[in-house]
Amino acid sequence: MQPHQYALSAGIALLFLLSALPYLFSIARRRALDQGKEIGLAERDAIHLAKVRDLRAELDEIAIQREAEQRKHFTTIANLKRHIFEQDERITSYTELAVNRADYEKLIGAAETLRLTQRTLNALKSQTQADRAGAQAEAIVELAMRVHAQLRDIPTSTSATGTAG
Repeated sequence: MQPHQYALSAGIALLFLLSALPYLFSIARRRALDQGKEIGLAERDAIHLAKVRDLRAELDEIAIQREAEQRKHFTTIANLKRHIFEQDERITSYTELAVNRADYEKLIGAAETLRLTQRTLNALKSQTQADRAGAQAEAIVELAMRVHAQLRDIPTSTSATGTAG
């Protein structure tokens, strides 16, 4: 072959190469974009998975704390019921007035505690238990008012000493 044929064939090869390069570059660019997108999606999924895991752990901690608080409230209510039962037995065991000013103040304190329990249970969205605590608080207040009325009826010398009967 002649040198001009070599030059012509090199020119034709160069033209084919120059016409194929944009196509090859677009393929390489598309592959790079797809690979970057896959890497980004994998990182996003990993971050979301970690966040979900952290949120689940927080929810578990909150559930444990809420259960502990509910147990505490149930214990408080049980103690209040026991105390009310003891006071009721004490009152009914005597023929005379078996309560004093301190008992009245304890009843008022128990009613305030039940009111606090009612507000707490309302905040925890436990409406039936909150209503029950409210009803018990009302019953304690009524009992305290009866005790207060009886304390008014006794002479001041016995109520000043803190004993009755």
